[in-house]
Amino acid sequence: MSSTTAGAALLLRPTSSTTNHLLRFASPCPKSHLLRLHSPRRRLPVLRLSLTPPATAGSNSAPSPPSPPPSSTPPPSLFANWSPPRAIWRGLSALLLAGQVFHRVLTGRVHRRNLLAQLRRVGPGSAGVSLLTAAFVGMAFTIQFVREFTRLGLHRSVGGVLALALARELTPVVTAVVAAGRVGSAFAAELGTMQVSEQTDTLRVLGSQPIDYLVVPRVLACVLALPVLTLISFALGLASSAFLADAVFGVSTSIILESARKALRPWDLISALIKSQVFGAIIAVVSCAWGVTTHGGAKGVGESTTSAVVISLVGIFIADFALSCLFFQAGAGDSLKHAMG
Repeated sequence: MSSTTAGAALLLRPTSSTTNHLLRFASPCPKSHLLRLHSPRRRLPVLRLSLTPPATAGSNSAPSPPSPPPSSTPPPSLFANWSPPRAIWRGLSALLLAGQVFHRVLTGRVHRRNLLAQLRRVGPGSAGVSLLTAAFVGMAFTIQFVREFTRLGLHRSVGGVLALALARELTPVVTAVVAAGRVGSAFAAELGTMQVSEQTDTLRVLGSQPIDYLVVPRVLACVLALPVLTLISFALGLASSAFLADAVFGVSTSIILESARKALRPWDLISALIKSQVFGAIIAVVSCAWGVTTHGGAKGVGESTTSAVVISLVGIFIADFALSCLFFQAGAGDSLKHAMG
């Protein structure tokens, strides 16, 4: 018993490698007892958590798949699917188109051949309708008040009233209305058809800008041709009024023309020309803007044409009121004093 204890004590002491080699054969203990100096490590059980309920023994359905994680995309904003009304969109496009036309005119980017063609179309092409309308408007206006003026003994002021009414209001507005119905509708229909049939895209492919080739000549033609038509219509309207007053109401033509000469001032004719230029710009810009924003085939072309004429007429009347307030506030009522003197 003592020899066994002594041998175990020798084995537990740290010795050199040679001594350990000798003592390994001298030990009475088996090799397995010498190797188990430490107890083996035990693994602790791991508790696993599951979010899905365990399947019951009697259920035949497969376990439901895990729910997908919530998406990290932000919710859509309030105006994500909102688009402006078509009228506002077209109005903004008309303003943008007017700015582009003005810039191209200042920089000299004008297609001259197309400009001459549009001038022949707007000027001589619309002269007949404009002159005929101005003549009948002048005669209708004469019928309204010449009889009343002669009863009051103011027959010498008839010519002045006719001249002022025709120069300041009737002739520019009537000429612009005729041009909007004849020229503006044609511009909107042509450009709308080109937009629907993708001819404007063909111009871009060929290296030409549709605004330079299509829009700028039409706007310049209206701005340059309408003042000339207004002057000719004013002359014909005054002549027809004088003829009707002399033939029907017995007021001499010389009296009417002399009264008109005394009542008219250079600013009256200049204001008529300025109004005509503004009206021409409104007609051309609105018609071209409505034409290039057309979509929907033949039905869209018809709607754009009708809408262009209506918006042009409304713009003409609003601009006429604004320009009349701007031009004739000061010195109103002084012209007829010279006509009666």
